[in-house]
Parts: sequence; structure tokens; C-alpha cells
Amino acid sequence: MTERHVTAEKQGRVGLVFLDRPDRRNSYTPLMALQLQEELVAFDADESVAVIVVTGRGKHFGVGADLDMNWRDERTHGVETLSEPEKAPWNLNTPIVAAINGDAIGVSLTWAMQADIRVVADSARLAFSFNRVGIMPDRGSTWLLPRLVGFGVAMDLLLTGRTIDGTEFERLGLATHVVAPEEVLKVAVDLAADMAEKCAPASMVATKRLMYEFLETHDRVAAYNRERRTLTWIRTLGETLRGIAAFKEKRPPEWATTKHQQLPAELR
Repeated sequence: MTERHVTAEKQGRVGLVFLDRPDRRNSYTPLMALQLQEELVAFDADESVAVIVVTGRGKHFGVGADLDMNWRDERTHGVETLSEPEKAPWNLNTPIVAAINGDAIGVSLTWAMQADIRVVADSARLAFSFNRVGIMPDRGSTWLLPRLVGFGVAMDLLLTGRTIDGTEFERLGLATHVVAPEEVLKVAVDLAADMAEKCAPASMVATKRLMYEFLETHDRVAAYNRERRTLTWIRTLGETLRGIAAFKEKRPPEWATTKHQQLPAELR
């Protein structure tokens, strides 16, 4: 049987993925990279899962690469180089919440940055520590961080590799929730469950896809009009009427779309 470095379970409509090497502080391995991608893709294909939460087993999210592992493992070459970009977290239909329950260093942190929403422990130590061990930041962090926090802050964090705590991480805009370590997973799962119950699947898919798409465009008018066309399309699915009815009747909405609803090509 293949050794498991990532495990998964379901809690209602929330898919839980654990980086599961607590004895090694969830240090990152080639096998973990492969299994993490496999679990995310599997949950994305599962219609009963509305939101995915990724966290670390034990006290840490992940303390970076396990320096004793073989990083030339050919099985993970595709994961590391995105030879299948459709399997990248930002290209999956399912929203992903990173529950950073403790220290997140190096590659563990740059993976967490690929989630859509981040909940962080106030006492967690976080560092893009790459330059301090003679390598450079990975997993698209040199592309993403300037777009999240601005060029100057990104340059500081990525160049210096300095360690910050969860409170500063949230203050800089890299997380949206900062709580005590023992509350991180609960807050993340509660957030995910609330999204699963109250947000229309098709509109969440459209929101996620357009948000990432618009990171790569400077044409504000084109983005505005594409957003309007997509909004009109969602209304034709009937979800707006269902949402309004549920609001008026003070009950949970009964959505009729799925997270696999395909945005029509003509909306582009």
C-alpha cells in the first residue's frame, strides 16, 4: 500500500484535506505534492462537495520541504511544473479554503497561497524562506504576491524570507481571518459550510473563474462587460429567483445549479 502523506474525509458538504505527516511537522514531500493534487481533483469531481478545506494534521500546517527526501521523483514532475494546468487549485471549480493552523514555511506557505481564502492562527510563524536556503520562491508566488499585497511588500517578504506571525499575515491582506490556533479549523469549516448552504453553485464558479481571469487583464471595460454577460446568464438559470424567494421566506435556498455548470464560450 502506498504511504499516505495526505488524507481526506468529508464533513457534510465540506471536503477536508489534511497534510498528514505530523511526526515530521507536515514537511512537504514529492508524494505529498502528488497526493494533494489527487485529493483536490477528486473532491472537485464530487458533486456532493461544495467547498474544500486544506489544513495540517497536528500543530503545524507545514514547515517546508523535507530536505531528506528525493526531490527528483519523476512521479511529481508534472505537479511541480504544471504540465496539467487544469488541475491547478485556481482552475478547479470548487472554492478552496486554507486553514493555516500553525507554522507554514517555504513551499508549504506558497501552496497555501494558491487557496482562494485563508484562515490563519495568530501565533503561526510564516515565511517565504527560500532565499535563506539558497533557492528562490516557487509555485507562482513571484506572480501572485505583488497582485495581493503590492510590489513593495511582496519584494520585502520574498527577498528577505523573514518570518512574520499570523496577525501580521492577516494585516497585510494575505489572510481574511486570524484566530487562535485551536479555532482555525472550526472557523474554516464553518465558513465553508456556510458557503455550501447559502451560495449558489453556478455563481460561486463564475465568481472564482472571473476573479482569476481578471488578474491577467488590464482592460476594465472588457472585464465589466464580461461580468455583465455572465451575470445575465446566471439569471437565466433561475438561481436569482430562488435566492430571492429563500430570502423573503427566511429559509435556506434550494439551488438548482451545480459547481460543474459550464460558462458558455460566447460570454467571453
